[in-house]
Amino acid sequence: MRSRLLGWLTLGLLLVHVLVGCGPQPTSGGPPGPHSPEPTLRDTNVGSPLYAPAPYPEYKTIASRREPIIIPNALAQFEERQIISAEVDGTIELFASYPKAGEIIPDDLKIYHPRDLKKEWPLKRLTEGDEVVDGQILVILDDRQIAARITGAREIKASAQVALQYATDGAKEAEKRRDIVKRGVQEKGVIALTELIDAELTLARFRENEANARQTIAKTNADLTEAEVALDKHRIRSRVNGIIRSISKRPGEYVKAGDKIMEIEATDRVRIEGQLAIQYLPLLKDVVARKEPVIVEPAVPSAPLVSHNGHRRAVTGVAVTAHPEGPLVISVGVDGAALVWDPNLGKKTNRPVVPYSLVPPSNVGIRCVATSPPAAKSVLVITGGEDGKISLWNLADRDRLPTNPLHRPDDAHTAAVQSVTFSPDGEFFASAAGREVFIWQTATARKLYALPDEHRDTITAVSFTPQNTLVTASKDGTIKIWKLGTERAAVVRSLDHRAGTIDVLTVSRDGGRILFDQDKTRIDLVDAASGQTVGQIENVSSAGAFSTLAIFGPDEVVAGLPIEDQPYTIATAGGDGDLKGTLQFWQAPRNGGRGSEIGRLITPGRAPITTAAFSPIRNEPFIVVGTAAGGVHLWKPTVTRKAHTGRITYIDATDTRYVTVRVEMSNKELNLPDHSAATIIINPPNP
Repeated sequence: MRSRLLGWLTLGLLLVHVLVGCGPQPTSGGPPGPHSPEPTLRDTNVGSPLYAPAPYPEYKTIASRREPIIIPNALAQFEERQIISAEVDGTIELFASYPKAGEIIPDDLKIYHPRDLKKEWPLKRLTEGDEVVDGQILVILDDRQIAARITGAREIKASAQVALQYATDGAKEAEKRRDIVKRGVQEKGVIALTELIDAELTLARFRENEANARQTIAKTNADLTEAEVALDKHRIRSRVNGIIRSISKRPGEYVKAGDKIMEIEATDRVRIEGQLAIQYLPLLKDVVARKEPVIVEPAVPSAPLVSHNGHRRAVTGVAVTAHPEGPLVISVGVDGAALVWDPNLGKKTNRPVVPYSLVPPSNVGIRCVATSPPAAKSVLVITGGEDGKISLWNLADRDRLPTNPLHRPDDAHTAAVQSVTFSPDGEFFASAAGREVFIWQTATARKLYALPDEHRDTITAVSFTPQNTLVTASKDGTIKIWKLGTERAAVVRSLDHRAGTIDVLTVSRDGGRILFDQDKTRIDLVDAASGQTVGQIENVSSAGAFSTLAIFGPDEVVAGLPIEDQPYTIATAGGDGDLKGTLQFWQAPRNGGRGSEIGRLITPGRAPITTAAFSPIRNEPFIVVGTAAGGVHLWKPTVTRKAHTGRITYIDATDTRYVTVRVEMSNKELNLPDHSAATIIINPPNP
C-alpha cells in the first residue's frame, strides 16, 4: 500500500513538472506573438564578437488613430478623346509635324514634303502612340490648288501696290500742276480757265487710279486671308495635349470634309477607378460629404534602360560591384555561366558590350552570387554552385578580369548553395545550402564554423547586419537572427509564422528592419531589436501577390535631413497574374507606417523575375534583375515621391459586394499612361 502511494505521488510530481515545462516561458519583453522574442531561454554566449557590433538605429514610430482605406490597382483612364476630321476635301500627303526650334529629328523619323526638292525643311513623321500637344500640326493635305491661289493673289497684290504707288506719285504731281494753273487763272487771266479744268481732270484720274489700286489691294487681301484660312484647313492640328491612339487613313488617300482621319486621347485629365468592399460605403460617403481630398500614388510602368541575354537558361543570381569608376554586374545561371557585364551607363568609349565569362559553361549550375561591400579592402565576388562548392574571385582590376578563382575551398556543402553574403566590412562571408550555414574568413577562404542545426527546412537567404548578427530565412516558415562569435553562433530571436511565399528576404542596410512575408499580398517591416512589426507594404488584392524576392536598397541616413524625408527603398517581385514579370518599387517610412509604391519595372515579354540587386554606388544608382528567360535587365528608377491629391467624383454602390470609386484629377504632374495602375489612399476622419 505504501509503495503504491509513493508511486502515485511520484507520478503526480512528474505531471506537474511536465505542465510547468509546457507553460508560458519568460521572454525578453512584450507578449508572445508572430514577431515577439522566441519564448525559450537560450545560451547566447558566443564569446568574442565576430566583428565590432553597431548599435541598432532608433526611429520614433508614428502612431495613427485610424488606418487609411486602400484601393490598390485602380485603373487610370483618360476622360476625353478628340476625333481628328478633314475640314476640306483633299488628298493626304503626310502625317507629320514641323519640329520645334532647336529640335533634332532622328533619322528614322525625318521626312520631307514632296515638293521640298532640295530637302531644306525636314518634318517629323507621326505614327500611332506618338505624343502631341495642343496646336501641333498632325496632317498635311495636298495644297497645290490653294497654294496657286495664294501665289496669284500675292502677285496681284504686288502689282496693285506698284500701281498704287504710281497713282499716288501722279496725284501729287497733278496736284502741284493744278495749284500752279489755279494761281495763273487767279492773276487776271494770265492762264485760260480751260487749262485749270484740264488740270483738275488729270488730278481726278490719278486719284481714281489710286482708289482703284487700293480697292484691288483690299480685295486681294481678302482673297489672301480666305486662301490662308483654306490653307490652314489643309494643315490639320491637334486641339488637345494627348497621344495618337489610331490613324484611320493613309498618305495618298482622298478625304472629304468631315471624314475621320485619326483619334487622339487627351491626357490633361485622368479618371482613376477602383473597387472597395461594400462595408466601407458609409466612410466613403462621409469623405465625399466633407469634400476631403484623397491621395493618389501612381505606379508608372517603365521598360529597362539596358539589357543583355547572355544566359541560355534561367538567371539564378545577380550582384553589383562597388567599383567607384563604374560598377560591374555579375550574373550567374542554371547554365553554369558566371558573366561579368559592364552596363557602361556613362557611355564611355572602348567598353566591351559582350559580357565577360568568368568560367566556361558547364553542367554544374551556379545558384547564387554576392559582391563585397564598398567598405571592403578589395572588390571580391563569391559564387555558389549546385555541387555545394563556393568560389572566391578577385575583380579589383576591371581591365584584367580573372580566368581562375582566387580561392576554391575544399570544404563544401552537402547540397546546392542557395545564398551567399559578405559581412559589412567584407572581412567575412556566409554561405547557405540545405539546412547548413557556414561562416568563412574572406582573406583565407577558411571555414570558421557551421551554425547550429536550428532550421527544419532549406535556408533560402542569409544577410549580415552591422549589429554583428546574421539573419537567415528558411522554407520552414521562420526567420532567425543569430549572434555571431569568433568560434560559434547562437539564435537570439526567431520570427515565426511566415507565409513562405518569398524565398529572398533581406535586412535594411542599417540593420534596423527585416522584411517578413506576412501573407502573399503583405510584407511586414519588422524591427530587428524588438521583433515587432512597425510597417508594411501591401498589394491588398489577391491579384497582386508577391513572389520570389523582397530586398532593401542601399539607403543611408544623411545627417541634417529629417528622418521622415529618408524612407527605405524596397523592391519586390510579382507572381502570376497582373504582376507577372513586374518589379514593384516602394518607399517605406523608417519610423513606421505603410509603404508607398512609386514605380513598376516591366521585363520584356513579362518574363518571371528570379533575382535582383541594387547598385551600392551612391552616385550610380540602379537596380538590375535576372529572369527565367535568361535576360539581365537594368533600370534607373525615379525614387522621388510626390503627394498627388484628387477628389472622389463618383461612387457606384449598385453591386452588393463592391463599391466602385472614381477619382478625377489633373494628369499634368502624374503623367499616367492610359490603363496604368495607381493606388488610392483615403484617410477617413477620426471618430
